Amino acid sequence: MKGPRFAVSLMIAQGFLFATETAMIHHIGSRASVMQLALLRSLAGLLLIAALTRHVSWSVAKTRQLPLQLLRGFVSVSYSWVMMYSFGRLPFADATAISYTQAAYIAAFSAIILHERVTPLRWTAVIVGIGGAALIAKPAFLDWNVAYLVALFGTSLNGLAFVLNKLSQRGGDSEATTMFYANAIPVLCNLPVLAAEGLPAPEVWPWLSGVLLFGPVGMYLGIVAVTHADASTLAPYSLLRLVIAVTAGIVVFHEIPDLLSLIGVTLILASCWLAIAPASSRTSPPV
Repeated sequence: MKGPRFAVSLMIAQGFLFATETAMIHHIGSRASVMQLALLRSLAGLLLIAALTRHVSWSVAKTRQLPLQLLRGFVSVSYSWVMMYSFGRLPFADATAISYTQAAYIAAFSAIILHERVTPLRWTAVIVGIGGAALIAKPAFLDWNVAYLVALFGTSLNGLAFVLNKLSQRGGDSEATTMFYANAIPVLCNLPVLAAEGLPAPEVWPWLSGVLLFGPVGMYLGIVAVTHADASTLAPYSLLRLVIAVTAGIVVFHEIPDLLSLIGVTLILASCWLAIAPASSRTSPPV
């Protein structure tokens, strides 16, 4: 199974993984620094790619697009710092709402960098999805401060990283090579934290599975997804984490969502359908 439907399935799986990761990061809070979490996440990403490419060895680092891969790596480390900071310092609803503006950034960067044709329907899908995310997250933005601006800027970096994944693959690099540089650069940038702070306290480690496993696997699934579909098509699917969180609340905690949350879930699902419907119709066999 290849093509947009396969890419969508990967994005859905990524939504489950990232939803779990961000919840765990929020639970850790200030008990681990931004650089500690970013270093551990990147180290786990390198271990993941090593396990997936044992037969390839260090050839995974070979690239004809070194400047692009270095840029992708620095964008990745910058975003990881901002993500850890925002979910650790801001109210969870506010940080969540800001993070989901990445769908708009993905669509914009897809048009500017990849020269994808982002149709009015796809823009509508993005706007509808972000509106649904706001209804679910219900951000308050009561104590506005510079941390909100940092989070908003960081979200643009996440959208840029997603688009650069596609650009690097257009130039001939494999998903494994992109994954390697997306984690190797952050490891180098965050290594000094070991001398300054050491490792997180023992009581934090049970919650680090989100950073050590779910985050790296989710990143890799996203890199593979853009191989099989336009980046702008997949933009609304980055919002599925909220739908998954609401569903988990119902199933695990028996929490019944309010009317606004249910409307938000409906809007996000509608945005995903709007984004993929044109691609599905183009790939349908003639009758």
